[in-house]
Amino acid sequence: MAIVIGKAVCHPCWKDGPKMTDRNTEIDHFLAGAGWGDAQRNALVADASFRRYERISRGNEQVILMDAPPAFEDVRPFVNVARFLTANGFRPPEILAEDADNGFLLLEDFGNDLLSDVLKDNDQDLEKSLYQKAISIQNSLHEIDPPHDLVPAYDEGTLMREVCLFTDWYMPALTGRYPSPQVRQEFMDIWQRLISPVKDTRNCLVLRDYHADNLMILTGGELGLLDFQDALVGHPAYDLVSLLQDARRDVSPDLEQAMISQYLEGANQDEADFLRDYALLGAQRNCKIIGIFARLFLRDNKDIYLSLIPRVWGLLERCLDHPALQELRDWINHHVPASQRMGPLKPIRPLPSQAMVLAAGLGTRMRPLTENTPKPLVQVAGRSLLQHGLDMLIGGGIRKATVNQHHHADQMTAAIQNWYDKRLDLSMSDERDQLLDSGGGVKKALPDDDAFIVMNSDQVFIPPVPDTSYDMVQLLSGSWQPDQMDILMLLVPFEKANGYDGKGDFNLVAHTDDLAAAPLVKPDDGEAGDYVYTGLMIMKPDCFEDTPDGPFSLRVCFDRAREQGRLYGALHKGEWYHVGTPESLEQTHQILTAS
Repeated sequence: MAIVIGKAVCHPCWKDGPKMTDRNTEIDHFLAGAGWGDAQRNALVADASFRRYERISRGNEQVILMDAPPAFEDVRPFVNVARFLTANGFRPPEILAEDADNGFLLLEDFGNDLLSDVLKDNDQDLEKSLYQKAISIQNSLHEIDPPHDLVPAYDEGTLMREVCLFTDWYMPALTGRYPSPQVRQEFMDIWQRLISPVKDTRNCLVLRDYHADNLMILTGGELGLLDFQDALVGHPAYDLVSLLQDARRDVSPDLEQAMISQYLEGANQDEADFLRDYALLGAQRNCKIIGIFARLFLRDNKDIYLSLIPRVWGLLERCLDHPALQELRDWINHHVPASQRMGPLKPIRPLPSQAMVLAAGLGTRMRPLTENTPKPLVQVAGRSLLQHGLDMLIGGGIRKATVNQHHHADQMTAAIQNWYDKRLDLSMSDERDQLLDSGGGVKKALPDDDAFIVMNSDQVFIPPVPDTSYDMVQLLSGSWQPDQMDILMLLVPFEKANGYDGKGDFNLVAHTDDLAAAPLVKPDDGEAGDYVYTGLMIMKPDCFEDTPDGPFSLRVCFDRAREQGRLYGALHKGEWYHVGTPESLEQTHQILTAS
């Protein structure tokens, strides 16, 4: 099963996957322990993340429950930043009770007066005064030494991962196709040149979602702070962009400029450099948000943010007017014409959207670990190979996956039934009566029409640094040309096939140093190929026409596609580890736990 280092979050074991009834029981226990067991619970507006909030009421008393499932969220950063803010005179909600291991916090209730709600009547004088308070908070916050020991740096890798959400999620949603690796690399190269002035500027705490929906008007007019668990140490312009280029409400250009001027009056900043960095970070943030809103639909099935994308496009275009962003403006105008930015995004789900996971092998080379456990459920770095691989499919936008089973099938069935991430629709293909080999296994579970992903259960992928946001499924999909290809394999050079003890599988017709796909040929008899098939590919259902009934190898399909010139390969530039023996498993474990 494929693993991508740098994208994983802490997940529970299979048996601990959160079912809503179990989660409610845990909440009841937490509230009882905090002295609120007899209170009334009322759900609040859903969050864009996996966090949920409830108002807990008892008579005239009210508190807020934050429910952050540990499979997806960690409440500790929120706690750390809240305590830092409180200690320095700011107003986050007081933390009344906490259970970090289970993802629960009980918080002070700030009431209902969100800044964005209070300003719905378009009172311009009130708007200006409240934004002046918000800017004053920023001036004060930026005078304090940031908590380097509590929060990470907003470094180059993070900036690049975020901005690539634009190419990795918005562009596929717009066109129904992933951009080619070459197009994506052009975008990255431009951004790596652009961020040079800000990538090493880490001199203040950046709350990252400092905007009108996360500022509360408290009794006496003080502003309360919400939603700061993703804080980093970074550039002072970032939170001003978040406040003044708001994805959820219009802030006039005149007010934006007035608030920037107010900030600069109270800050030790060179005006020209600050305005350049403000435009640059504004473009970075708005590209990120456009990508996130598309991802919330494609990956997480949340469509409520699609209508906000035109506003964010307007903000991005405002930033692109700065002369320092000319190269980026030209790239965007070429690849996303202005006519395509008008109106809410009507997303197209890119293909493939289904996958077949080959997990029915006997695992003989992994013995003794597989004597009582199926190989896909063998643990590495505290989680099973199957869990890691399914996470990778989700990261690539796959919506549905079939997993075949044979060896210790009951354990596999239990694992799938307890799968905790409902964004991926999982089903089993049962081969207990007859092991069908790779080709027969895929044919039995074959999707009806569209191309699909096939994934083996014995490899680890590590993306090239700093490009850790690009899922291997997306990389492969970006190179997929169905008019030319029946099969597209992800390959690594033979010399980089760590843990692999066979010969190279293929040669490329045209050797290339980039990620473009090229036709594959077999090496001469007795010779080793230059490249190894990693176990991840895209196939068409047509490949299985006239194939045998019952067991057969996928090599039947490979050979036919190769003979017809329709077997292609794309190159993986990062590291790849074959996990087929206890020794290679231990090596993989060390890699994951050291990262």
